[in-house]
Amino acid sequence: MGLMDRVKAQASSLAQQANQGMAKLDNLPAQRRADGLLRSLGIAVLAERTGRAAADNDARITQMLADLEQHERQYNVDLVQQAAQALAQQAQQQWQGAGGFPQSPGGFQPQPPGGFQPEPPGGYPQPPGGFQPQPPGGYPQPPGGYPQPPGGYQQPGFPQPDPSDDQGQSGFPA
Repeated sequence: MGLMDRVKAQASSLAQQANQGMAKLDNLPAQRRADGLLRSLGIAVLAERTGRAAADNDARITQMLADLEQHERQYNVDLVQQAAQALAQQAQQQWQGAGGFPQSPGGFQPQPPGGFQPEPPGGYPQPPGGFQPQPPGGYPQPPGGYPQPPGGYQQPGFPQPDPSDDQGQSGFPA
């Protein structure tokens, strides 16, 4: 494919994206109106269900439903279907963003479908900077061993044993 063909393909792709963006901007006022109507309806239903509704609440709900039906006809949309699609898309994004599982509020992560996953080949990977199993024969010593204080270690409050004294093996005076 020549350079000009690639430039033309890229230009047509950008033009298509621009048209899609303009369509979204054109629909923005209608979407805002629908959101306002749905919010008002939700508040009116909440007030009714919790016993905090005004006397004319039923008439307001009926009017809002009529306004929503008129809006759907005018813009040829199905608000219930749009809401269901938006919820499904949001759940899909959470699913992908959490490494396959949606994050729950308490931090609980469910087991993957099928339950426990088998051990990966070669054993479990070691956590970065985490626990390392003890090698056979104990932990390796650093090169040169641990530095000793001048004159050896003496536990505070106890006298240093005298190597020439046979009775001083315990570190306590005889």
